[in-house]
Amino acid sequence: MKKPLLALLFGATLLASCDPDNNNNPVPTTSSVYILSEGRFQAGDGAVSAFDKTTKALSADAYAAANGGSMLGDVVQDMGVVGSRGYICVNASNKVVVVSLPDFKAVKTIANIRQPRYFASTSATRGYVTSWRGPYTNYAPGKVMVLDLTTNTVIDSITVGRCPEQLTVLNNMLYVPNSYDNTVSVIDAGTNRVTSTVTVGDGPRNVVADQANNIWALCSGFTVYNSAAPYNVISSTPASLVRFAPGSTAAQLTLPFTSGSPKQLRISPDKSQLYYAYNGAEYRMATTATALPTAIFMRRNFNGFAIDPSDNSIYGAVSTGYTTNGYFLHYPAGGGKVIDSLAVKVGPNGFAFY
Repeated sequence: MKKPLLALLFGATLLASCDPDNNNNPVPTTSSVYILSEGRFQAGDGAVSAFDKTTKALSADAYAAANGGSMLGDVVQDMGVVGSRGYICVNASNKVVVVSLPDFKAVKTIANIRQPRYFASTSATRGYVTSWRGPYTNYAPGKVMVLDLTTNTVIDSITVGRCPEQLTVLNNMLYVPNSYDNTVSVIDAGTNRVTSTVTVGDGPRNVVADQANNIWALCSGFTVYNSAAPYNVISSTPASLVRFAPGSTAAQLTLPFTSGSPKQLRISPDKSQLYYAYNGAEYRMATTATALPTAIFMRRNFNGFAIDPSDNSIYGAVSTGYTTNGYFLHYPAGGGKVIDSLAVKVGPNGFAFY
C-alpha cells in the first residue's frame, strides 16, 4: 500500500527510444491511455503520461506540456475520467486537479482535500474521493469527499473507517474498503450516508463488482515491523480474498492466502475474471471459482495493472527505483508478447483510459 507520507516511489531504467524528459510531444487526441506516475516524494514532480494507442505518440508529462510547464504536485495517486474531464488525486499535495480531455488543459484545482486517494463517480455530476485522516500509524476515521462535478467543488463529506482506499460503485451504492481496519463501508449515493458496514479480512485495499453483482474485497492483512534496523516483522495477519452480496454484512466466501500481501485487485471489462498481484506475479481467477488459482497468469512484478475496456489489452507499470524513470508494458488481450514498451516518469502506479 502506498502511504501518502511514506510513498514507495519506484523507477526503472529506460526501455524506450523516446526521451522521457521531452515534454514537447503533443498530447494524444484519440485512443488515449493515461499512465500515472507518483514522482519523487516531496519533489512535486508527479506526472501523467498520455499514450495514443493508434499513433504510438507519447507525452511523458501531459499536464506540463499542456499548461506551460506547470507541475501536478507531490504523489499522483489516481485518476478518474467522467465525460471529457479527468480528476487527478495528488495525494501529498492534498488536492484534486481537474483537466479537460484530451488536451489536458487545467480546468480547476479542488484544494484542501486531505490525503486524497481514489476517485469514483456515480453520474456526470457527482464524484467521490477517499481521504485519509491523521498522521502515519495513528490514523483517524477517514472521509469520502462528495464532489459536485458541475462546479468542481466539495459539497459534503462522509465518515468511514480508517484509511479508505479504492472504492467501487454498484447500483448507486458506494463500497469503500477501509485499509487500516477490516471493514467495507457501504454508502447510499442518494443520501450520502453509510447504510451498513461489512466485516471482511484485515487490510482491505480494493473492491470490485462482478457480473453477478457480488462484491469482492482484496485484503492484504496487517504486517507490523520493528521500528529499528533491520526492521524485521514483529507480527502479521493473513491476507484474503472475500466475496459478499449487496445488502449483506457477512461474507459469502473467504479465500485465504498462504503468504505475502496480494494487491491490485482488478476485474475484466465483462466482469467475469478477477486479476491480482501476488508474490511477484499476476494471477487470473474466474468470478465463479471457489478456490484461489495456482497457475500464474503473468510472471511479472507490476507496480500498476489495468485492462483496457475498449479492447481487453493489458497494461503493466514497472518501477524499480526511487528517483529514475519507470516504464509501462502493453500486452494483447490474454497476455503474450509485448506490443509496446515506453518510458514514463518516476514511480508509475496506475492507468486511466479515455
